[in-house]
Amino acid sequence: MSFFHGTLELVEQGVPVFLFKGEDECRKLDERVEAFLTNFADRTKDEDVVVIDTAEYAIPGLDDDFRVIVSPWILTSLVTDRLAAYYETVTKHNLDYRRYYHQFDY
Repeated sequence: MSFFHGTLELVEQGVPVFLFKGEDECRKLDERVEAFLTNFADRTKDEDVVVIDTAEYAIPGLDDDFRVIVSPWILTSLVTDRLAAYYETVTKHNLDYRRYYHQFDY
């Protein structure tokens, strides 16, 4: 979803939104999206919005200057490994199997 850049904005009750906050130059935009989601609480419920902020994950011994490099690894681990595995369990759909992608010509 693209916030503030076109017609793809869809925020309403019952539509889950995952916000991935990194620690790079885009963090200000991430915070702006979070404020938007928070300020429109009448359109969303707390259970509809999940914020995953890499700044909340401690990495002992890592200099703060290098967090901008490592934060994508944190998101990759969380999303690709943890959330995808949970999604597979809930939906009973193995994400290694593609229903349509490269299954036939289109």
